Amino acid sequence: MPKLSLIGAGNLGAAIASEIASRGLVEELVLVDILKDLAAGQAADIQQALPYRNRTKVYSGEYPAIVNSEIIIIAAGKPRTAEMKDRIVLAETNVKIVGQIIQEVKKYYPYALIITITNPMDLINHFICQQGFPRQNVIGSGGQLDSARFRVALGFPQQEVEAYVLGEHGEDQVPIFSRVKIEGVPKTFQEEEKLLMREKIRQTALTVIQKKGATVFAPASATADMVEAIIKDQKRLMMCSVNLQGEYGLRDVSIGVPVILGRKGLEKIEVWDVAPDELQQLQDGGKKLKELYDEVAKKI
Repeated sequence: MPKLSLIGAGNLGAAIASEIASRGLVEELVLVDILKDLAAGQAADIQQALPYRNRTKVYSGEYPAIVNSEIIIIAAGKPRTAEMKDRIVLAETNVKIVGQIIQEVKKYYPYALIITITNPMDLINHFICQQGFPRQNVIGSGGQLDSARFRVALGFPQQEVEAYVLGEHGEDQVPIFSRVKIEGVPKTFQEEEKLLMREKIRQTALTVIQKKGATVFAPASATADMVEAIIKDQKRLMMCSVNLQGEYGLRDVSIGVPVILGRKGLEKIEVWDVAPDELQQLQDGGKKLKELYDEVAKKI
């Protein structure tokens, strides 16, 4: 059984750790946070939930404790606040935080598979790749969550829904209407329906944020699914942000696409035949992300 470390023990990080621990996916789970008491408290709370479930060992530690972690999840960073007028400010802030974390990862265990949670996730994921890690080892969480929201908007759980979202984990996400199936039957959409559905997906997340402050359980479940696919070598199709090198006509940008996850991390990028307008939206979003990253890179 492997070891996993999670850096950033706030509400979302702790929820991810709890989900992973409750599934019994790893033998050891280490929480690391600049707020040491917070990490220790979260670890103790999760450990006390497990005696009737499994024997996962959950504890907190400093960076030397991440040694020999098969997977490292990076969930540390600041959320976007009202004072942050645009995404560049958030990006600059969290790139600096993650940059410090990556130096510690390099020092103590640079061989781990890294799952990126910190927002803006696609940009942060690309930044990590730029620090010398192979792209198969750096995978962003986001597309699975967006795809789950799409499925809920289409009628889950009343109906069996197959639907995917590619592209940025953010405003420029791309619902792939051309591959939607309801009860196994392909569904067609009029342009007006697509516009309404995009807004419905967007509101699915905003409603949760407005009512409770942040989304927690859904992203925690999606991230744990990624961990399970890797640990159990499931070769599972998932929507993840990875660094593209020509796929979908994009290069040197991390963005959500269909991938196969297994024990080696990113085992394959699937290049789907999507509608021309969907491909164009994906490419436009990728170019905007690359421009944003280039702008942030000048300042770090």
